[in-house]
Amino acid sequence: MRDLFGPAERLHAAVRRRAPQVAAAIVRDEEDGLRRVRVTYRDAGPWLVGWDGAAYEWRSGPASGLPLPADPERAAGSIAAALGAPAPAGP
Repeated sequence: MRDLFGPAERLHAAVRRRAPQVAAAIVRDEEDGLRRVRVTYRDAGPWLVGWDGAAYEWRSGPASGLPLPADPERAAGSIAAALGAPAPAGP
């Protein structure tokens, strides 16, 4: 059975929970067909974040190719900070 709540869905949910003012959407990467999370806040973005098999990573934007935490909650906090969006301190 296919995992319908994979890494992209977990990150999307965490971003919506930790930084609800960030616009977040799950999109399909045109190059490889994998699901990514597109994030935007005010004039920052849209940038893509994907799962590399071990951790999240920036797929576009000024930090493209740089890793993010493997934990979706921590990755969401890092994403919010990079976008300049307020997010409560957390895990």
